[in-house]
This record gives sequence, structure tokens and C-alpha cells, in this order.
Amino acid sequence: IANELDEKLRGSKIERICMPDKDSVIFVLRQNHGGDRRQFKLLFSINPTCSRVGIIDNSVDNPLSAFSFLMHLRKRINGGTISKIDTVNHERIYRVYITACDELGYAHDFILYGEMMGRYANLILTNENGIITDCMRHISIDEGQKHALIPGIKYEFPPVPEGKISPDECDKLVAILKNFDGGRLADYLMERVYGFAPISMRQIVYSAYGSLSPSSDTVKSTPSAFINALSRANHTFAPCTVIQNGAIVDFYPFAYTHLDVEFTPTQSLYGAVELYYSQKVSSNFSTGKITKLASSVRSAIKKLEKSLAILSDRIIESQDFEYDRVKGELITANIYKIRQGDSIITVDNYYTGEKENIVLDATLSPQKNAQKYYRSYTKKKTALTKSQEMIDATTEKIDYLDTILTSLACCEDESSIAQIKSELVAIGVLKHAGVKKKNKPARPIEFIVDGYSVAIGKNNYQNDALVRSSEGGWLWLHTQKIHGSHGVIKATNVPQDTINKVASFVAYYSKASQSANVPVDYTLIKFVKKTAGALPGKVIYTHQQTVNVTPKKPEL
Repeated sequence: IANELDEKLRGSKIERICMPDKDSVIFVLRQNHGGDRRQFKLLFSINPTCSRVGIIDNSVDNPLSAFSFLMHLRKRINGGTISKIDTVNHERIYRVYITACDELGYAHDFILYGEMMGRYANLILTNENGIITDCMRHISIDEGQKHALIPGIKYEFPPVPEGKISPDECDKLVAILKNFDGGRLADYLMERVYGFAPISMRQIVYSAYGSLSPSSDTVKSTPSAFINALSRANHTFAPCTVIQNGAIVDFYPFAYTHLDVEFTPTQSLYGAVELYYSQKVSSNFSTGKITKLASSVRSAIKKLEKSLAILSDRIIESQDFEYDRVKGELITANIYKIRQGDSIITVDNYYTGEKENIVLDATLSPQKNAQKYYRSYTKKKTALTKSQEMIDATTEKIDYLDTILTSLACCEDESSIAQIKSELVAIGVLKHAGVKKKNKPARPIEFIVDGYSVAIGKNNYQNDALVRSSEGGWLWLHTQKIHGSHGVIKATNVPQDTINKVASFVAYYSKASQSANVPVDYTLIKFVKKTAGALPGKVIYTHQQTVNVTPKKPEL
């Protein structure tokens, strides 16, 4: 990959540096070849699950508040030129050699090291003397690390694994091979030789001996077979991928023949790597931050549902409030019959015409027994009214949280997630986490349908903003009695065929996205109203018409 990037990017000028999140740095590069100007985006990611370096195509945004490492890179190397890209031998470390001028115009040489080592991944900038000017993650010596990375000290490569040799030390490697006693040769070598992934070591063994478990006699007698296979592996480059169900599931510098899979040649290895990780990042994105927020929302819904159950029980218990009033009246009417210490009294119920047994508190006077039932009547009547109000409010909040779950299912970028997270903090589902890096506000999806400009909100805040910013004559769409996004066609007198198309897109960004026949209401914006105090995204509307459509994702 380093060789491919060096061939493609050597001589490129760093036009701009971006840092969309705390784990990624992107160089926007410019090349001029005989008047042919080309632009590339070089990504450095130290995300533990997908650390890599490669060229990307998608656009990127910086957060509103810049990271300190981004400011450092801009100060030192922005406007510089990449003179070379290579790797540290037998290490997963890229080196990007950069020449840049300071404020006075003097040229300085820098090396940007990309340590792509999983959870230990890091990005380090050093000057011409090899001194670290800054790094993405500071690792001090007192943290028990053998590989300290802090500004001001000389950069050193990670220590060689103890007890292992370099694959370049042929004499030592031959000695190790001659001590092989049988079993899986790749596992035996991985314990003694560094510089290769297990799967690559297995391929070298297979290329040398045609087996992953060659006999010890064969290995001892022909160590040169392994040495030659090792050399071929280092110099063979025919990038290929393994594709399953239309997605790249793995990539290789050449076909690893010990695997029982079908290989597909690819034009570049860095391209295959980026495609593979973009799929993985998308998956992690969906199952990471979104899942965490969705889990918080579902927990909040469960709590509210428990509250609903309690309130419902309270209503059931309070429904006999009138009977308590009757008991109080009957006690008052028959108070002359009650003696202090009575625990029950039998009276004529003049409401039903039947005998009635009323339980008394023997420790209370007759007057206080009557007052007790009157207080119970008042308490139950109030509880009935208040409980119903609370049930209505709780039901509305559950309904609102359901809309947030629908919005989370439509999230496609960091800004949208940040917007929903802010919404959850505002309503108390999440605690305020203090001051953090700000993201640019996410915007509604905007695209053209049959020449008409269309916008679809991806969450409640965007839906409200869409309604507020639209003109009264424009067309507004929303799934009927189903949580989903608001859509707006920014035009008047829109053909029905266009309305149907946009309705199918609005249905896609709703809770009914997997259904086959979804009703979508549409009306003019002037008939869409937001009542005072309404929750985000909640509106009322009139004069609507309805179409039934099959949800479809728009081609943005």
C-alpha cells in the first residue's frame, strides 16, 4: 500500500488538512501534471477497529471546534509537499516525508509516522532531528509503556518483540527451521519470528512445502525452500479481494492459495482496503454510537411503560371514589347509632335501598370516620384526574421517543447523531456530558426530483426547521399516523407523479420503511401548524390528501 501511495502521491502539495473526528486526519492534496490538476484525499485513521492509510472519495467536514493536533499539523506542514511514502521494515508503520516552509519562508523537513497497530495506533509528527513535535495520542513513560510518545522527545520505533528475530536474519532463521520438531510450522515460526501476520506466515509455509504441517525432516533438510518462499512473498504484488454477497470480506497483496476461496483481482490494494473498511466503518457506525443511543431511548421507554402500568393501577383503585363519598354520607346520617369503639355499622343505603355494612376504624370517633371516607373520596377523585393527565403525557412522551428511534434508524453521519444526542440531553434521557467538540449542524437531505428541489428532515429538530423555513405554498409530506421524516417539495403545482415519487422517499425515512404499501399524507405548508409547547417534530395539519406508496431510497 505504501508503494502504491508513493507512486500516486509523490510530489503532491498539501492544500488543506481536516480532522473530522478525534481518530482521523485527512490531507487534501493537489497535483499538477502538465496543466492537468488533480485532487486527492489521503486518510490517516487510528481508530482501533480500522486503523489504516488510504485515499478516499467522500467529502469531509471539520467540527466547529478544531482539535489541537489539527491546529499543530496546519501550523507545521500545511502547504508542504510530500516527497516520499514508505514503511518501516517489518512494522505496520507508514512514513510520510514532507517538506514545508515556516512563516519566514525557510524549508523544513518533517516525517509523519502512522503507527497502524490496532488499539495502539497513533499518528506522530517529527522534525528534521527526529524530535516529536506532537502526536495524536500522548503516551508517557510513567504509564508503563516501553514506547513513549510525547512532544519534545526523540521518536523511536516500537521495541522488537522479546525473543523474536527479524526475517532478514537468514542464518538465525535457518537455525530455527532446523530445530523444528513437527506440527504446524506457521505457529512455530510466529513464536520466534516477527514481521508477518499469522495468515501471511501460513501462506509462506504453504508456498514453500505445499502443506501447513510439513514433516520435520522436510523442513530440516530444505530450509532454503522457506527462505525462497519468503523472498517471493516480499516481492510478489498482484492485489486481490474476496467478495461475498457483493461485499469485500477480505483483501490480499496476492492470492493466498492455502485458503479455499475465490479471489477477484483488483486495480489497487489501497482502494480495496478503503472499500473494505468503509463498509466496516458503516457497520460499526450503525452498531456503535447509534445502538448506544437507541439503547438509552429504549430504556427510557421501558421506564415510562412501567410508570404507565402504575398509573393504570392507580386509576383502577380510584374508580370507586363515589362509593367513599356515599359511605361518608351514610355514616353522617346514622351517626347517632355509632358508639365509640365500633368496627362496623349496618345502615340502610338510601341510594340502593339495600342494607349496607360499613367498616369503621375503632380508634376514631364517628365524626372522624365520616371525615376519613370524605378524604378518601377527595384523594381518589384527584388521583383519577391527575393520573389520567399523567397517562396522556407519558403516552405522548413514549410516542415522541419512538420518533427518535425512527430518526436514529435514518442516521448516516456524525452530525446527525450529535443532533439527536443533543435532543436526548434536552429532554433528560441523557446526562449533559460537559463541553465537547462541536459538530457542524446536520442538514436535511436535499436532492432534485423531476426538476423540483426536495428536502427531507432526518430528525425532529430538522423536521421543525424544515417546516419553519418553508414557504406556505410549498408541498409538505408525512407518513399517515406513522413516525417518520417530514418532506417538502419546494414548489407549487407539483405533478402527481412527482408527488408519488417523493412520497416513496418520505416513506423510506419512516418507521414503515420495510412495508410494501405505506399511506403518505400531503398538504400545503400553510396548513401545517406547530402548537405552542408541542414536542420537537410534532405538528398538526389539515386539507391533506393521501397516496399509498412503496418505500424507496432516493439516489442522492
